[in-house]
Amino acid sequence: MGKLKREQIYTILVLVSVVIMWKLSTIIFNLSALVLPPPEKVLSRAMELFKSGTVQKHLLVTMQEILVGYGYGAVFGILVGYILSKAIVLEKALAPYILIFQTAPKISLAPLFVLWFGLGMTSKVVLIALVTFFPIMINTIVGVRSTPKEYYELLTILKATRIQRVKVEINNALPEMFSGLRIALVLSLTSAIIGEMMGAKEGLGVLLLLGNEMYDLALLFVVIIVISLMSLFLDVFMELIQKKFLSWHQLGD
Repeated sequence: MGKLKREQIYTILVLVSVVIMWKLSTIIFNLSALVLPPPEKVLSRAMELFKSGTVQKHLLVTMQEILVGYGYGAVFGILVGYILSKAIVLEKALAPYILIFQTAPKISLAPLFVLWFGLGMTSKVVLIALVTFFPIMINTIVGVRSTPKEYYELLTILKATRIQRVKVEINNALPEMFSGLRIALVLSLTSAIIGEMMGAKEGLGVLLLLGNEMYDLALLFVVIIVISLMSLFLDVFMELIQKKFLSWHQLGD
């Protein structure tokens, strides 16, 4: 507990130091608010935006896109990953195409999805699902194939059913699967923001465009901070779930 308290103190000290350096930079270099707004102006703008409900409205839209798109990407990623992990011939046949899609900049498809599915939520959900699908699928394949041969021998001796075998394989693959899920969750936020900037009516990406068009740097700083905190929250939330499901597995403190 004492170690945790010290870490919290250090985190706060780093934050305070950054804010102080930020403020001193605006004073020493006499920077205009159009170049670097002072912390108090950003705080004032944040209070204004939260009081009016602007941030909350756009934040909920982005969060909804992430939850739906990430959900689809996770379900199909795990399902396809498990199938390919068992069908080696099929996986080898599809490997070149998987590699192409994995390495291709999927964000470049955002304008195409906007044209196909419109400015609403659907285009963002499809983009997020596509981006999150690949890391989850690949990690699922690696995790399932890492199941020790001794497990299969024991399952054969015990005359385990197919469902019991699947449970053992998934349980063994959980560490790799959660690694893919955590990576995909962070990517889903990036995909949502970029998708909104390519074409949307609501969302944090729209607020970023608005701040850019109006030269409102304070607004940009507020949105960037909100996005950063949102990313941190999502990662911490997924880490808590990971620790709950992998209590049997040694995790780094």
